[in-house]
Amino acid sequence: MIGLFLSLLSWIGLSPVPLAAYLIGTTEPALKLLISILLGYPLGIIYNKYVREYKEYRNIYFIVTGLDIALYNFGLSFYHNVIPAVVIYLSTKLLGPGKHNAIITFIFNMTYLLVGYVLTESEDYDITWTMPHCVLTLKLIALSFDLWDGKKMLKGEKLSETNKKTALESTPQFLELIGFLYFPACFLVGPIFSFRRYLDFISDKFPIEKEAHSLEEQAMKRLVQGLSYLVAFQVGISVFSMKYMLSDEFWETSIIYRHFYSGLWAHFALYKYIACWLLTEASCIRFGLSYNGKKKTEMGEVSQWDGCNNIKLMRFEGATKFQHYIDSFNCNTNHFAAEYIYKRLKFLGNRNLSQFFTLFFLAVWHGTRSGYYVTFFNEFIIIYMEKELESIITKTEIYNKLWASNAKYLLYGLLKTYTIVFMGWSLIPFDVKVFSKWWRVYASLYFSGFMLFLPWALIYKPAVIKIVKMISPPSKEN
Repeated sequence: MIGLFLSLLSWIGLSPVPLAAYLIGTTEPALKLLISILLGYPLGIIYNKYVREYKEYRNIYFIVTGLDIALYNFGLSFYHNVIPAVVIYLSTKLLGPGKHNAIITFIFNMTYLLVGYVLTESEDYDITWTMPHCVLTLKLIALSFDLWDGKKMLKGEKLSETNKKTALESTPQFLELIGFLYFPACFLVGPIFSFRRYLDFISDKFPIEKEAHSLEEQAMKRLVQGLSYLVAFQVGISVFSMKYMLSDEFWETSIIYRHFYSGLWAHFALYKYIACWLLTEASCIRFGLSYNGKKKTEMGEVSQWDGCNNIKLMRFEGATKFQHYIDSFNCNTNHFAAEYIYKRLKFLGNRNLSQFFTLFFLAVWHGTRSGYYVTFFNEFIIIYMEKELESIITKTEIYNKLWASNAKYLLYGLLKTYTIVFMGWSLIPFDVKVFSKWWRVYASLYFSGFMLFLPWALIYKPAVIKIVKMISPPSKEN
């Protein structure tokens, strides 16, 4: 009950957190969040050493420790996170696991979340009960669809291989549901995971004792990586700041400098999320939740502990197109969006429409501020352009020859520069959120992203096709 102890210290004015936050240059809520994330690791050690052997206490341990963390961060507001869980439990009992239950769960959770945003959201980065609630919203929506899929499976209806892995043939017990909700390793910032994974975990389907050495090794590796990225984030934001980008002084620099500065700012700003996800993944591994089967290597079969992985570091750091960022960043949320939104919009009959509404859902899920919608709109137009451009140029012989020669290093450098610079462009509205701020920074960049990506279909695409036909015959490989 470390959270309760720290809360008591705060109530009587003896908490060291405010002073520590001042010394390291952060806010008290942000430091409390970090402390809570780091608590997941020792809680995992305690669970495996003292609690796991008592099956009847497993869910209770997760509930008590998760509530402790919630109380420490949000005070009595933690009750908001319980209400949707009670609603889905009752609706599933009354309506049964099916289409109507999934629709009600979706509408209720999104409405509750949006009302929470309206009541709590400000121009700053808010750490309120809505932070874990947005994670909870996806978990419960996914749970309702998994229950529906389970009903379909019992009826003999065809499901995809992915849906078969998460489908649930029976409804959750109440303690299981609340334990799933408050699981302490990732209650605050994710990653999200399926209820099927949680059931397998508490039902001893993962070889935690047998693979204890591998588990501890992988958990420590992720912990060190998370702390390293946390340090890199602190160093990065001390050099590249949004405050400077909003100042008059920023306008006095060259346009090239402003683009590179905003790109590097964004790269380090994303380290905040990466650090949190690596630290929570370390805790999930330490509990044993992250087991993901075995893979064959030259040294024989080895266990994998990437079941709760939310960031692919090598793909992220080596990204040369925005699809690489999507593939590597916030993987579990992207998986949710693909499986529970994008694929279930198949009835629209248009992939671009499905992608647009999926990104719109993600924008709504993040909040009501205009910056979220601009960022996801940026993602839509950038990915649209990249896919079409790639389909045109990869069919040419000159393209394949360049990547087969030493010119590939120059091409890599150019593409890496492109992704860093325009990731800055894309992320600015997401960070500052309000129109007046992101518009000011965009004006300082002369709205270059809109000028590059928006006219693609009408202006640039016909020109590129014409140029390609002039300078290069089609590649013999295609």
